[in-house]
Amino acid sequence: MTKRLNQIVYSLVGLLMLAPAVYAGGVDPKEMTPQEPIVREKISATPEQTSAAVSKARRAVAPRVEPTPVVKEVPMPSPRPKAVAPASKDSWLLSAGEGECAPLSSVTQKVKNIGTVKTPQEFARKMQQRGYQAFVLDIGDVRDQEVRVKVPDLDLDLTFVKAGMCR
Repeated sequence: MTKRLNQIVYSLVGLLMLAPAVYAGGVDPKEMTPQEPIVREKISATPEQTSAAVSKARRAVAPRVEPTPVVKEVPMPSPRPKAVAPASKDSWLLSAGEGECAPLSSVTQKVKNIGTVKTPQEFARKMQQRGYQAFVLDIGDVRDQEVRVKVPDLDLDLTFVKAGMCR
């Protein structure tokens, strides 16, 4: 009985594999109509003309994007004090450029209701608590002497320096 069942199963599988090949159809290549030969045009454009045409097509498809600055420099307030005599050389000041410094209280002119700030990290933390992104970057040659704080949402870019670096 098992032998007979195997013969039936194998015969059925063989028939299923052979039937699609036999009935697949198709066209005899002798019955196909001949295709016309493709006529190629002679290239008459110079490489410069081709390059100009491609550039023009690219400009039409993708409009030119004007570059925008990533970080805006915020000017310091106009009345700049030449130098501030802090209590210690370890206190922080705002850099006003070229060795000049301003007290940290001038931060309140840039950000309203910030309160008192003693370190750049404290300033960044207060900005983050308000929901702004704030980045603290140590940019000095010596660690913790010159720190840059960026707040892109408010276009702020402040440089904090230790009092010993001011003139």
